[in-house]
Amino acid sequence: MSSRNDRPRHSKTTSRTRLALFRSYKRARRVFGDATSPEELIGKGSRFVNRIYYLRTLGLSIGFFCVAGAFMQHPVGWPLWALLIFHGFIWPHLVYRLALNSPVPFRAERRNLVADAIFGGFWSIAMHGNLVPSTVILAMLSMDNIAAGGTKLFLRGVVGSLLGALLGLLLLDFSFQPLSDLYTIVACIPMLALYPLALGQSTYDMSKKLAERSREFETVSQRDGLTGLLNRRHWETLLIEEFQACHSQQRSSCLLLLDIDHFKKINDTHGHLVGDEVLKNFSSLLRQHLRANDLIGRYGGEEFVAILRNVELSEAVAITDRLIKQVRFCRSLENSLWGCTISAGLVPFNGDMEAHYAWLQRADNAMYQAKDSGRNCLVVGGAMA
Repeated sequence: MSSRNDRPRHSKTTSRTRLALFRSYKRARRVFGDATSPEELIGKGSRFVNRIYYLRTLGLSIGFFCVAGAFMQHPVGWPLWALLIFHGFIWPHLVYRLALNSPVPFRAERRNLVADAIFGGFWSIAMHGNLVPSTVILAMLSMDNIAAGGTKLFLRGVVGSLLGALLGLLLLDFSFQPLSDLYTIVACIPMLALYPLALGQSTYDMSKKLAERSREFETVSQRDGLTGLLNRRHWETLLIEEFQACHSQQRSSCLLLLDIDHFKKINDTHGHLVGDEVLKNFSSLLRQHLRANDLIGRYGGEEFVAILRNVELSEAVAITDRLIKQVRFCRSLENSLWGCTISAGLVPFNGDMEAHYAWLQRADNAMYQAKDSGRNCLVVGGAMA
């Protein structure tokens, strides 16, 4: 009876142990940089592989002379020379091909970097702990891992170097001889001089590309996807800045709110593709007939907004009148604006406005007065123009 009662308890204990081990395994994978599943990285990393290939080819070819200098100081047998030649001049091309042919090139290349660290630890033992070349090689490998994967990959590289050193202790006749002669030190100079420059240039190129990509993303996040005008969120940010500038610098600006008349009829009659065409054509008209320093945005649906900066009310009225006349002209053109007109509300900045939204509310009221007055017209601060 007691044995039967103990079985479920034993089973629960085993399950808990397995779960704890699994969680520890997952934590360890996160520490050493393997948290992302392969499915998320399929086919990614070719550019990363190409960048590392350039650095590895240069680094191992000049690193060959570091180890060779130590081998000349403390002679070794031909198998180590053969392995050194393979690692310096064949290994970079071999692992490059293997990484590119891997389903996840990015992850394969990270494994290759750890393999490089294993080689580094092995060469330190093969050189009998020769201080200068061992330090140079391990430092450069650590720089690679930090640059390619941060602290996580660096820790993996440290573990790899320790495994390589342990392997060397097991396979080689090791005697600690840390002193470096002049020839060995001279053989390390190319690595010290050239490799940091190459790594710095590679890092600079990558940061430059990231900066360009960041600017592109910033531009996309500020634009309306259909018309290419400023989107509502970014435009309102600029409106707040303009409102504050008008207050602090005592400059005059006007806020223009526009609505395409009977736009819903276009969508209902001709479909949304034609509606999109009308929106894009009207956006082009706004760019052509408003000034370069005016801030034009799509406020939502068929409503558009523009901040006419550093302009007196009379000039703003003239600009808007020209725009309305051009829309009327395009109304007669076949399939341009599909017969649409616009209603406009124009409000100059006034110091009694408590915040930017008061300015926007007045322009919205003026625009709806234009609609109530028969559409296809401009209302300026409550008075029809």
